[in-house]
Amino acid sequence: MTDWLYQVNVWIHILAATVWVGGLIYTAAVAVPFALTHDREERQRILRGLARRFRPIAWSAMVILFLTGLGNLTLRISPIRIGQIFSGEVFDPAKVETLIAVWLPWKLLLVVTMVGLMLYHDLTSIRAARKAEGDPGSAPGHAPGTTAAAIATLIAIAILYVSVRLVRG
Repeated sequence: MTDWLYQVNVWIHILAATVWVGGLIYTAAVAVPFALTHDREERQRILRGLARRFRPIAWSAMVILFLTGLGNLTLRISPIRIGQIFSGEVFDPAKVETLIAVWLPWKLLLVVTMVGLMLYHDLTSIRAARKAEGDPGSAPGHAPGTTAAAIATLIAIAILYVSVRLVRG
């Protein structure tokens, strides 16, 4: 029973990661370049509309990733207890598998950094959009927020690599 539950949990985790990372890459590679071919007013309408639709999907995927990530650790063949995560034992190769002790800290560091950057991007973008609301001549770009999102996208790709190393070595 546990093996079946673990497999489903991993599948949901990968599906949520696909939604999150795929959305970031789509935005960077397709949506933003497309929007840049339009005038400022239309560009903002396009980007705001896409952001309003994707933001709840993306953050829901992040919650699912967090929950299924805990599940992946606790349901695996050599399970980790939740207490080991909070006590720090999960980072000690003498107490858990070496792959976990080596790669999990990297994954957690990258995830926290990425989430922080995306949170910064979302909050500053929403603030800039509200400030410019009703002023069609204003294009509320926020360069630091845009840079944060670009870096977060690269980190998300790095997280995929680290995730593979975590389970496959």
